[in-house]
Formats: sequence, structure tokens, C-alpha cells
Amino acid sequence: MTITFRQLEHFAAVAELGTVTAAAQQLHLSQSAVSTAVSDLEKALKVQLFIRQARGLVLTRDGQSILAHARQLLRDVDNLEHNAGRLGQELTGTLHIGCYATIAPVLMPRLVAEFAESHPAIEIRFSEGSRSDLLRQLMKGECDVAVMYDYRFGDELTEVGNVVPLGSVRPYALLPAEHHRATAGEVSLVDLAQEPFILFDLEPAGEYFLSLFSAAGLAPTVRFRTASFEVLRGLVAQGLGCSLLSQRARHMASLEGLDYAAVELDGHPEALDIVAVTPGHRNHSQRVQLFLRQAAEVLSTSPRYYPAAER
Repeated sequence: MTITFRQLEHFAAVAELGTVTAAAQQLHLSQSAVSTAVSDLEKALKVQLFIRQARGLVLTRDGQSILAHARQLLRDVDNLEHNAGRLGQELTGTLHIGCYATIAPVLMPRLVAEFAESHPAIEIRFSEGSRSDLLRQLMKGECDVAVMYDYRFGDELTEVGNVVPLGSVRPYALLPAEHHRATAGEVSLVDLAQEPFILFDLEPAGEYFLSLFSAAGLAPTVRFRTASFEVLRGLVAQGLGCSLLSQRARHMASLEGLDYAAVELDGHPEALDIVAVTPGHRNHSQRVQLFLRQAAEVLSTSPRYYPAAER
């Protein structure tokens, strides 16, 4: 039995809405037509896509995997339809970008602006989140490319898809403006371990920063934890402790206008790679290729980021 895009479309609608009734209403079809399409898809694939429960339908493990592929195929068809009518003209379609929450403020505003100017017919959609949020989006087929730090622990990114280096950045220390090491050229982890510490804890950054201390045989005294870049800067500026970050701001001041100091780490720890991950192991679309080039350019001109070649 041949798989059709209509079957995939109906399957995706049922998966997203949870019932055949809701999917049929959205698609303006009869319930029997949607139910038959899903049943035919299960027969063609020889797998069970849903578990029938009292409150609706729940995807099986096979169904979750197939949904990611279905969404990608449907997106490819949609982009093909957009582009077919404009062959020889400007590139069209939609680009879905996922971005680690602390990289997004550095990358997305300028990138979106440049895309809008250079490729106005490409619609950009983006979301921010933690590493696990982004990997989940990739595996569900909800985004075309995700930008994150390669922390080299947890899920192996190469098992998820293609990994393209965009640049790298070294961690640095944030100190209150009145700290006795604020004007020093460098500060050591030993110094930081003796101070109240504010841990940036957006998964998996907290584990990464603690691992820097652990590798030196140290353990910081964690006073506060936060997943917010701006809250962390504010706490340091208020004099409540010291911290470590990878992402940098051009102006060393909190949103309240209080200054803090950014100081390099003694010993210059290994740079942390920033990478773009695309789902599966397939050739990049032209939209993704454009994104990769512009993302690398934006990061290379951002404060204290280094081109991929300098890793």
C-alpha cells in the first residue's frame, strides 16, 4: 500500500489535536475520512500509531518517531509548493529555528533583521529553550535547525543529526563592581570558590559550570540558582555573589543600571563550542544553508565570540 501525503497530513492533525473529531473539524472532513486515512497509514507502515484511551488518542513510541518524519515531509511539500510558483525568483518558505535561551539575544535579533532584508519571502519562526527543549523539538520535527552549546555530555549531538560549528566562547567570571578582584586582569576558580556563588542553572549550564570547579578539585558555595541571564547579572550587580557565564553582553550593567565587572578566568579554560544541529542526516536545505552562514557571521562579530576555525 502506498503512503500518501494526505494520510500524513491527517495523521499529524490527529496527533496534534488528540482526537479524530477535532482533526476532522480542522480539516473540514468527515470523521470517517480522517479515521480511514490514519488506519490506512498504520497498515502501510505496519505499525500502531496511536493508543486509544477514554479521553482521546495517545501516540505510541513508533507514532512519535513517525510524527517527526511526517512533519518534516509535510514541511518540505509546503516549501516546494511555495517555491514552485516562483522558480527563478527569490527563495521562499518557512525556516523554523530553535535557539538556546542565552544565545538567542545575541543571535536572533540581528539574524532576523538580516534575513528580512535579504530574503523577505522567507518566513522565520523561532523559539528559545534549554538544551533538552531544543533536542525534543528536533526529534519531533518541530524545527529545521537548533543552535546550542556543545557541552559534550548528555545526548551525543551527532546521534541527533548533522552538527555544524558556528563559533566558540570561553567562560568568564562576573564580579560585583566593588569586589577586590574587579579590576584585576584575571581571577582564579580558587578565588571564586571562596565567595558566595550564583549558579546559572539553565539546563545543562549548571552542570557545566560546576564541572569546571570539580575538575580543579573545588566546590563553590552556591547561594542562589537562576535560569535567567538577566536575573543573574542583577544579583551580581547587587553584590550578592560572583558567577560564571559563557554568553557576554556589550554593557556590563544590570537592567537596574548597576555595574558589575567581567573578568577573564586564570588559565583560560577550553572554549565552549556553539553549534547548529539539524535533524536526521540529510543535506541542508537552501534556507538552512543561508542561516548557517549568517549565524556564523553574526556570532563572529559579537563580543568575545570566536569563529569556528579558532576553536
